[in-house]
Amino acid sequence: MITSTDSDALEGFQKSQFRSSANVTHDVYSVGSGPAVIVIHEMPGITPLVAAFGRKIADRGMTAVLPDLYGTPGREMSLGYVLGTLAKICVSKEFNLLATNKTSPIVSYLRELAVHEREAHGGPGVGTPELECVSR
Repeated sequence: MITSTDSDALEGFQKSQFRSSANVTHDVYSVGSGPAVIVIHEMPGITPLVAAFGRKIADRGMTAVLPDLYGTPGREMSLGYVLGTLAKICVSKEFNLLATNKTSPIVSYLRELAVHEREAHGGPGVGTPELECVSR
């Protein structure tokens, strides 16, 4: 299957990995400097629009941190891509736990990532903006 990825979508971002104490590892893309803001993407993943939002955060003097939780980073959104991602997520243990109001492993991962980023970048805490702000 051929995937459509905008090769420029993540240009200028640094790619690293963060491993939690539970041995969960995800790629993390970051850009900017200053206090960290973790951008938690929606389905289907880190699209060019999400990356652009990260750049807006960086332009305001903060470090945008985009953990890659699922999907193909930089890939344009399409109906097929969304449906394919949805099919994988619906059966995932993490989202089943979330649906039953239990703590999800991804929540624990994101909490540890926030602590790590605060230690790395300073500031009063770590922000997590609403992605709906992208269009504003």
